[in-house]
Amino acid sequence: MKKITLIALLFALTWQASSQTLENSLQKRNELKLDVAFLLGSTLKVEYEYWLTDWSSVGASALYGFGSNGIEIDGDFSIRFQMLGTYRLYFGKEPTRGFFLEGNLGIVHGKESIFSWNPVGDFTAFGVGIALGWKWYIPRSGIVLDIFGGAGRLFGDNGPGAYPRAGVAVGKRF
Repeated sequence: MKKITLIALLFALTWQASSQTLENSLQKRNELKLDVAFLLGSTLKVEYEYWLTDWSSVGASALYGFGSNGIEIDGDFSIRFQMLGTYRLYFGKEPTRGFFLEGNLGIVHGKESIFSWNPVGDFTAFGVGIALGWKWYIPRSGIVLDIFGGAGRLFGDNGPGAYPRAGVAVGKRF
């Protein structure tokens, strides 16, 4: 009888510990990140992410180019402003970290280079894209690191056909 009671007690404690681990993984649902790769140029990119479940999140990304040309896509176009909404699915071994697949929708504003053969000036276009990446999370400090890359398709008459979606973002989960 003592063995059965001991086994039941250990099982209950183990169950309680695993339940707390799952609950604690989503106590902090918000992340605010700064993309350090874009800081090297004259561009600011800020990202926000909200956890829906242990394996999915929604977010927003805002990019603004402070320089006269913004972020040059190719020799003909540059992005001055980009606002994206994102949805991520995570496939890691642990909740809220690891490999992810992202879908994004957004608006991109920029201009065509004056050195182009037929400059059209400013453009604003709607875009749809995907990205792949990896997220590291340090639970004690709340520090997160995202590395990701992808691209999107722009739908507009006078802009470039695509936009980049890449970065190295560092931030805090709260």
